[in-house]
Amino acid sequence: MNRIISIYILNRKQDTAVWLTSFVAIALLLLRVKITHSMYLLFLIWNLFLAIIPYMLSTSIYANFFHKEKKIQNTIYVLIWILFIPNTFYILTDFTHLHFKNTFQFGLDMLIISSFSIAGFYMGLHSLFHIHQLTLAKYGNKLGNFFMLSISFLSAFGIYMGRVLRFNSWDIISKPFELVYTSIYAFFTYDTILYTIQLGSLILISYIFFYHWKQNNINK
Repeated sequence: MNRIISIYILNRKQDTAVWLTSFVAIALLLLRVKITHSMYLLFLIWNLFLAIIPYMLSTSIYANFFHKEKKIQNTIYVLIWILFIPNTFYILTDFTHLHFKNTFQFGLDMLIISSFSIAGFYMGLHSLFHIHQLTLAKYGNKLGNFFMLSISFLSAFGIYMGRVLRFNSWDIISKPFELVYTSIYAFFTYDTILYTIQLGSLILISYIFFYHWKQNNINK
């Protein structure tokens, strides 16, 4: 309980950082539209919106964790959160849209995609931190840490499904059978396993550093 209270005190500062990084990313993208008169990369705003969803869900779960009347709502939110959390890290793969046209535009596009990636990745780490703290408080260290380990690699697998196989979170509703069939088949292929291990390790290692950084701030 003390751990949860400590995190709650820092929540406003964390929210400020989340929205500030998002604002900077969008401002840079709008500047690109103004300079180049091109709508290219505007899809990053949609990707950022999809990254905001799990962050908002984890914030709501966190705020209502001790309200017994919110138990069903929290359970639903957790299930949706698991489906959408890969979107926070997915933006990192948007560097595939980086193409060289001229030095200035390449540098600007690099800065824009980096800004969106940082914003999305930070939301992801922050959202993981929320859920991790709650699972630690409710289930203890072993199950709490195992849950985060699992989420890191499930997120990487979800990103593979989105980036390589071109599925998205909404397909669980629009194309559930195709999604399940393709997921099961892809899960046992070498490329999928390698991709999932590499990206999952990146997410997990990043979160471990983030977790210790947050713990140090809490303990100050």
